[in-house]
Amino acid sequence: MIIHYNTIIIGAGPAGLMAAIESYHPDKTTVVLERTTIPSMKFKMTGKGRCNITNSAPLDEFLTHFGKNHRFLRYAFHEFFNNELLKYFTDLGVQIKLERGGRYFPVSDKAIEVVNAMLEKVKSLNIPLHVGKKVDKIIVQDDGTFKVIVKPVNKSDESIGKTIEYTADVVLIAMGGKSYPRTGSTGMGYKLAKDLGHKIISPTPALVSLVTAGKTAKHLQGLSLKNVQVNVWCENKKSDERFGEMLFTDKGVSGPIILSLSKNIILQLLEDKSVFISIDFKPALDDKQLDARLLREINEHGNQNFSSLLKSLLPRKLISVFVDKLGLDADKLLNQITSNDRKRIRLLLKDFRMEVTGYGSYDEAIVTAGGVSIKDINPKTMESRKVKNLYFAGEIIDIDADTGGYNIQGAFSTGWVAGKSIRDKWNYI
Repeated sequence: MIIHYNTIIIGAGPAGLMAAIESYHPDKTTVVLERTTIPSMKFKMTGKGRCNITNSAPLDEFLTHFGKNHRFLRYAFHEFFNNELLKYFTDLGVQIKLERGGRYFPVSDKAIEVVNAMLEKVKSLNIPLHVGKKVDKIIVQDDGTFKVIVKPVNKSDESIGKTIEYTADVVLIAMGGKSYPRTGSTGMGYKLAKDLGHKIISPTPALVSLVTAGKTAKHLQGLSLKNVQVNVWCENKKSDERFGEMLFTDKGVSGPIILSLSKNIILQLLEDKSVFISIDFKPALDDKQLDARLLREINEHGNQNFSSLLKSLLPRKLISVFVDKLGLDADKLLNQITSNDRKRIRLLLKDFRMEVTGYGSYDEAIVTAGGVSIKDINPKTMESRKVKNLYFAGEIIDIDADTGGYNIQGAFSTGWVAGKSIRDKWNYI
């Protein structure tokens, strides 16, 4: 049996649900196909389960968080941006609060409230959501319509082991990337897009922890640092920097600024380049100011040992590692510290280096970098430039950003534009 819908939306994440709602037309039929048996699994995990809905940053600043492909999103954000999104969820009954860093969350601190609000809206529009439906192939038929071949994966489904064929006038692919594959983001969307003639920018994990050489990170496991600057050195040239919070793990480093740096670091590692991160523990002080502070401490507390000086400069857990890296005796009296010792202390406080040797897998990556080339998509409609009536939205597109509510806004905005474009198409016809 062949089931026909005017619009088939593949993926029930933020982009897919937004597109389903916005594409609604009373005289047309729409269905959402979802691979997992529980819809929006990854959506429910966003913001560590709290759902960082968006960010308060103004448009131009917001776009800078998307790197080199940010121009692609300018139209989408111009049409549907943070203020529109906040009103959208408020109208759905979700109360929202603003936290530090310009990040918006539901007052309940529960992502599931945001998800359920969208699912209820989809239900109220009588748009069916078919779960446990794995899309295997999309075929463009001679008349320009689509055949979508689906394999049920839900063991309770009577059609398990068989294939189901859907046909549609319009198809939107919002299947996400490859991060958190257990939530349904298996990367299958890339294959479907490639088979339909689209260029795929090689996917890599993004917003992911980094693995570092040696045992330094393991010794510091669990230590969180605030107000530090991390500089990235690739082949002895500074290539990137971030200021903020970071965290040491058993294998390396993580935390907001590390996650934001990870994409470019991974690309450098994939080119077999040597990469080091350099932590500046005192970014508010330049070399001259830091040296003056060290000299003052030494002169005022000359009879104390070296480790006592470090207690005023570093977290306690970091002191022994710092001393070992420096190669000075922790019991050495401050009045015995030479100018050369002081210079070495200052340099290490400003340039604590760790070699990056690897990175976390897709299982822990928050998003995927890469995807369907933006050159193959019309930014004003999200329609494919290669295949008429085929649309893309969300993480499957080669757009990714820093943490802080930027990525999910990108998903909502591209989903909104795609949905509106589909609805406008029906109105025009």
